[in-house]
Amino acid sequence: MKKANFILIVVSIAILGKSLNAQDEKVKDLGRVVVTGTRFETPIEKSGKVIYKITEKEISNSTGRTVADMLNLLPGININGAYGTPGTNLEYSLRGGRNRHTLILIDGLPINDPSLISNDYDLRLINLQEVEFIEVLKGGASTLYGTNAAAGVINIKLKSPEVVEPEVNFVQQVGSFQSLNTNINVQAKTGKLSYLTGGSFGISEGISAASSGDPSINFGNDGFYRYTGRTRLSYDVSEQLSLNGNLSYDKLLSDYDGGAFFDQDNQFDIRQLSLGLNPKYNYQNGSLQLKYNFNRVRREFISDFPFSAKGFNTQADLSNEYIFSEKLKTIIGVQYQDFSFENEGEEPNQFNIDPYLHLSWDVFGGLTFNGGIRLNNNSEYGTNFVYSINPSYLINLGQENQLKLFGSYSTAYVTPSLFQLFSGLYGNLDLQPEETASVEGGLSLYLGNKITLNAEYFQREETNAIDFVSLFDTNGNFIGGEYQNIDGTREINGIEFDVTYSPTEKIKIAGHFADYQFGDPTQFYRIPAQKHGLSVDVSPFEKTQLGLVWTHFGQRSEAIFTDPFLVDLAAYDVVDLTFSHQLSEGLSINGAVYNLLDEDFVSVYGFNARPVNFSLGISAKF
Repeated sequence: MKKANFILIVVSIAILGKSLNAQDEKVKDLGRVVVTGTRFETPIEKSGKVIYKITEKEISNSTGRTVADMLNLLPGININGAYGTPGTNLEYSLRGGRNRHTLILIDGLPINDPSLISNDYDLRLINLQEVEFIEVLKGGASTLYGTNAAAGVINIKLKSPEVVEPEVNFVQQVGSFQSLNTNINVQAKTGKLSYLTGGSFGISEGISAASSGDPSINFGNDGFYRYTGRTRLSYDVSEQLSLNGNLSYDKLLSDYDGGAFFDQDNQFDIRQLSLGLNPKYNYQNGSLQLKYNFNRVRREFISDFPFSAKGFNTQADLSNEYIFSEKLKTIIGVQYQDFSFENEGEEPNQFNIDPYLHLSWDVFGGLTFNGGIRLNNNSEYGTNFVYSINPSYLINLGQENQLKLFGSYSTAYVTPSLFQLFSGLYGNLDLQPEETASVEGGLSLYLGNKITLNAEYFQREETNAIDFVSLFDTNGNFIGGEYQNIDGTREINGIEFDVTYSPTEKIKIAGHFADYQFGDPTQFYRIPAQKHGLSVDVSPFEKTQLGLVWTHFGQRSEAIFTDPFLVDLAAYDVVDLTFSHQLSEGLSINGAVYNLLDEDFVSVYGFNARPVNFSLGISAKF
């Protein structure tokens, strides 16, 4: 990647900023605040990135959906497996990245699972009804969040106690495939103590994970069961000092088949225990806080090839946020990460200790600069320096209309996972870390509260990319495989566009389009070159909401282990219909019909996608 592209962006914004500096910049509050891009609460028009936010209202109106389902509707994001039976493995891609390139944050803190191949987090463990909101940042963010944030960040904010009087929240959902999901929590504040405690239970008969390939042959259904229990406490020691903690337990059981077109009675059992602490001290111009989380995951696979593993992950982030003035804010901190897993008698371990610095500076007029540096100190690979530069310029067009120009250049560093290094069958101790460089530039247009438009172009390059490589003998017979660093550079560039139009308070229309160009398409299996969609939300009556969503996924290629070894998967379209109605204060019903047109499509080769299905739910607060 040539840095001249980024230099051009910076120079253009700076020149434009000086030429328009005489304008009176008045940032209007659009009521849209994001935190993921800077870790400060920032009006979205002042952020140097395009950040998509799934709100609490959108979640409550999405009965029967999962976290993966919601993410799959966003512009330029693809979640393979989201349309399968509930226990299907999930593979998520932001801007061509894989699971290991997209960091999952829970309440702003990275959560990893060393028992997984990519050391990512299993989104199947999260019940959507426990989520307050989700923010998605596309583009490198390793300086703020560390390794794995090479292509983007998914920040999931769980619900926390917010009321004074005791309140019970109850959600009951039923749907196709004998699906049932029950969620209940109780929250209140007693003196200085606030609490939220609850649990959820979900079950589904599901569909067959594997496709039979023959309509006359029916494979058995692959069912799903999940239980979660969670408690969050907050204690105000004083006006300055608060203590927060959480404890959760999750259990997930699911049937799974033997592979593509291969029916088999297998089952996996995943159990997760998570403990978190978050003391925070506020002082006159800033705050000092520690975010700590310990996560233990046990996985057991019951099949002809039984397998079990335990993953242990400790995350601690000590940071000091200091506000020098309304124009200059800084975060300085140190992050500690420890990964280990037990498998086949082995207990490999790896840890990072990363100091970092981030600043947000309103330079002059509408020009804002966000940037940061981080030293990745890895126990196996030593020290690596990463940085980001992210200027933006906000132009007042008059009559509450604004135009934002932005650009960024960022680097990232992704170490091999413990599985990729130490797996008995596939591990490779000679692996080197991946390095990524990303550049992007674009604009956002805000026309009052009626129209928001985002358009951006990006380029991303990976060197030392890690992939699974099949091995063959001298006669061309497959004899196994291992993880290897791929020679050359893995490249992707593309454009992403989305627009939201609200002609009245009762109507919202949104559309999006993404088009990607792959340097070597064989390095980007299962990722559609194009994705676009359209949604319409209307309120025909004061307490009624209707929604229609159409999403198009373009053609993809997928590698397989038999002749012809590469298949092209046809494009497909999915249409969903949703509704919600408030019966009274604190009581509402909602429902949905997903894959409304019952399109028969292939999302993952050799596996089934859900046909037309429905969900009904009721939500109550008392």
